[in-house]
Amino acid sequence: MSKILEKLPVEDATDYRSQNKILFQQLNKTSIVIDDDPTGNQTVYNVPLLTTWDVNALITEFKKETPIFFLLTNSRSLTVQKSSEIYNEIAKNITEASKQTGRDFSVISRSDSTLRGHFPSEINAIKQESSFQNSITVFIPVMFEGGRVTVNNIHYLLENENLIPVNETPFAQDHSFGYSKANLKEWIEEKSSGKVKACEVFSISIEEIRNLNVTILVEKILNIHFGKILIFNALNYDDLDKVANVLLLAEKRGKQIIYRTSSSFVPSYIGLNPKSLLSASQLIGNDCKTGGLTIVGSYVPKSSSQLKKALDYFKNEAVFEIDVEALFNKNSIEYLENLATKISEVLEIGEDVLVFTSRKLITGKTIVENLNIGEIVSNALVQIVRKLKVKPKYLIAKGGITSHDLAIKGLDMKRSKVIGQILPGIPVWEMGIETKFPDLSYIVFPGNVGDEKSLLTIIQKLT
Repeated sequence: MSKILEKLPVEDATDYRSQNKILFQQLNKTSIVIDDDPTGNQTVYNVPLLTTWDVNALITEFKKETPIFFLLTNSRSLTVQKSSEIYNEIAKNITEASKQTGRDFSVISRSDSTLRGHFPSEINAIKQESSFQNSITVFIPVMFEGGRVTVNNIHYLLENENLIPVNETPFAQDHSFGYSKANLKEWIEEKSSGKVKACEVFSISIEEIRNLNVTILVEKILNIHFGKILIFNALNYDDLDKVANVLLLAEKRGKQIIYRTSSSFVPSYIGLNPKSLLSASQLIGNDCKTGGLTIVGSYVPKSSSQLKKALDYFKNEAVFEIDVEALFNKNSIEYLENLATKISEVLEIGEDVLVFTSRKLITGKTIVENLNIGEIVSNALVQIVRKLKVKPKYLIAKGGITSHDLAIKGLDMKRSKVIGQILPGIPVWEMGIETKFPDLSYIVFPGNVGDEKSLLTIIQKLT
């Protein structure tokens, strides 16, 4: 790590975050974060989360002059075609809602910090709407809470003081979104099937961010022709806060930008100050006598290691392994009903429960088949939540697709809010009154965040 970083200039420690808050307010826009997975709100608090994007829903937020809200699409679990249809629909509806209310907006397409997701197809789908056709795309996948940084245009995972190029991590072997490049320019060429050449992608280095003044950096952005992609490198929030400051100033000068970022960018962009981690007493009422429920659907190696650490904490009768192969049998409905009944019984006597899918990965021959298998597994978890007879003390959902489906399909969430984080990068939602369990503390635990003890730490914290 030191060899890569030792020659870099020191950070610009100016308080750009406070400036960004003022700039964002002056722009008087609503920022719409279109999230391909429910974990992107892991760095913010007191922000609305919507599961619908019809014109009326958007008009309501625009009329309220809501500064920022998330649209939870879960598009990472969908096919390219379906994902593109949703993003194009959202772009059209945003344009219409803006026309009817006179409210200006910016769009952040939030995606994975380990580069898994539909890119560039989702950005291209947004740009099909005429109001976005004069935009440049700014690409910033850093997520410091999870150790994702970009240096010399290479995207790294920072783990135990080691910088590991992301193409050398298990995330690059993802069965739906695999890739071979860690250099973001080359990655964009790879993911666009050569339609965008690496040499055509612009980038601004850490040296430029730290050494150049804001005015010069703004001019660099203003001079980039529409349709082009711009990468920013960043190692920490000092870098990113200055980057966001430059981008806000460019917007103020009339530059139209579509953002494709991970979650660290959002607080920098809106000037949101950090908030301390949530305590157990803030999440659980004193009169709650039921047990807490943890559901692990994510199968990435990090999730499996966290699951292994947590298993020893639970009593045998409070651990339920879902046999994924059984979900493809004709008796699967009865199988899930029996599981839900047993889980409810254990929760009711005040015992914490751990539910997890068997770790044997079942894959299809194509990406579409893989996504269909994932949908069957996720629907099984949804059915268990829908059939619960008691409200848990809390609900931890491990994995992006898992947490999205359990909230929307299992709990019937329409609009809720993220209230903060229980550990860095792990958000807590407060369920709305329309849900199966109003006011439930719902913990969205991304599959790729934390160390091997993080899941156990949260469970013990809430006990």
